[in-house]
Amino acid sequence: MVKSRGHRAVWAENEGSWVPRVRPKISSLARQFLADGALAHSLVQAFGSPLNIVFPDIIAENIAQFRAVYDKYHLAGDVIFTTKPNKSHAIKRRASLENCWADVSSEQALVKILAAGFNRDRIEVTGPKGVEYLSLALQHGVVLNADNMEELRAAVQLRRAMGIKERTRLFVRLSGFRSSRIGFTKQDGTFGIHADSVDEAIAFLLENTDHFDFIGFSYYVSDTSAEQRVVIIEQALKCTFRAIERGLNPRGLNIGGGFHIQYAESAEEWRKYTDALKTSVLDPSFQLTWNDSGLGYRNQGGLIAGAPNFMDHYMAPFAGADIERTLTAPLPEFGGETAATILAEAPIELYIEPGRALLDQTGLSIGRVSHVKQSVQGETLVVLEMNRSNMHATHQKLLTEPVLLYRGDRERKQCPQGVYYVGNLCVSYDIIQYNKTFPEFLPEPGDLVAFINTGSYMMDFIESATLHQNVARKVAVSLRNGKLTFTDDEKYHPLAESFFDKELL
Repeated sequence: MVKSRGHRAVWAENEGSWVPRVRPKISSLARQFLADGALAHSLVQAFGSPLNIVFPDIIAENIAQFRAVYDKYHLAGDVIFTTKPNKSHAIKRRASLENCWADVSSEQALVKILAAGFNRDRIEVTGPKGVEYLSLALQHGVVLNADNMEELRAAVQLRRAMGIKERTRLFVRLSGFRSSRIGFTKQDGTFGIHADSVDEAIAFLLENTDHFDFIGFSYYVSDTSAEQRVVIIEQALKCTFRAIERGLNPRGLNIGGGFHIQYAESAEEWRKYTDALKTSVLDPSFQLTWNDSGLGYRNQGGLIAGAPNFMDHYMAPFAGADIERTLTAPLPEFGGETAATILAEAPIELYIEPGRALLDQTGLSIGRVSHVKQSVQGETLVVLEMNRSNMHATHQKLLTEPVLLYRGDRERKQCPQGVYYVGNLCVSYDIIQYNKTFPEFLPEPGDLVAFINTGSYMMDFIESATLHQNVARKVAVSLRNGKLTFTDDEKYHPLAESFFDKELL
């Protein structure tokens, strides 16, 4: 038995034999919050478990990273903050004070972003658009990112019916990029007009110049290689110049996002962990995944088969460095010139939608330990007062080990066997993390488990009140004059304290 360290955050520090682990990258602000374990425990006591902590000021730092790339290469255009990955009101309000646009993908998201402080000149609407959503967007005069030809036709009909005189600013989304130079997987998609059909879109826009102020083409691709990105931006630029030749006047190109962010603190630790994961698939006595699932890998005659069904936690370069790599890669179709040079000299404005990358390190999710038990096969299960919908995305799994905030000073058992974190739903698949992690001490009821960097596409992307369990509250945490301050997410106002303290004079 070993005495724990009270309300302090504890990362596993097992000595001696190596254990597979992936420590998370943690921002300095999140570290400061976690170091004050008493505050975290008090917030959970006040707001309940699960609890989401958001750090609104981080959004400003992330926007600045991308704006620095614009400045470095003398690029015009805008960074677009995407609201879809997170529902936080505080983050929206903080972003509204920065040099960025906002992207929304539903009618209610449009209502909320207007309330958060973005005016119509800084709002882009994307996604599938029903009549109500499209009508509201047209009435407010926001930028329309059109997904298909039917949407363009519907926009013209609605504009006529509502008597709108001012032209609607417009992006037209492209997809279906192909190249003889590099292979693309034959995978269908649900968004965008096929690049081969660009002439149809151009003809329609030429017929409706009184309705649309055509900004330019857009696209959004993720999970692509650096080589594929080069091909796609080449083709989008060629479509842009094709539109100019036909008589349109595009002035911008929206290249979307998909830029990498760093979840794991160490590249070497991540590599060793994935190697250990593959080893566990071949060795029945050494399991790292729930029910020996392998997280996509499988044992096929003593050989590793399959592919990972989790995201790469350390895929450098990250964020601003990632987009810089794309913009400075030579484009063979343009004589080896770079996109940065072409865009700056044309001039064509660059628009980006970093999505997940703008929400990097903006939040963490906390679950309180309910109890600990053994599974049928003898695995140690830590049951939390939260469930898989509170911290889960449809297409990615977080494998970094959480931070434990132990409650009180007491004698504790060490935990060399590792644990699985599971939820409080009355269903057998309520697994919060499918990989085993190895905390320093065995968690006990009342301890807190903090999952790091869940602000994007995790903390509330598919959250629901399943079986009447809690939906997580959000608390916004900021650093002011060296001290942590907090407020309910919906009541957060980034200028309030400065105003009351007369610091805005």
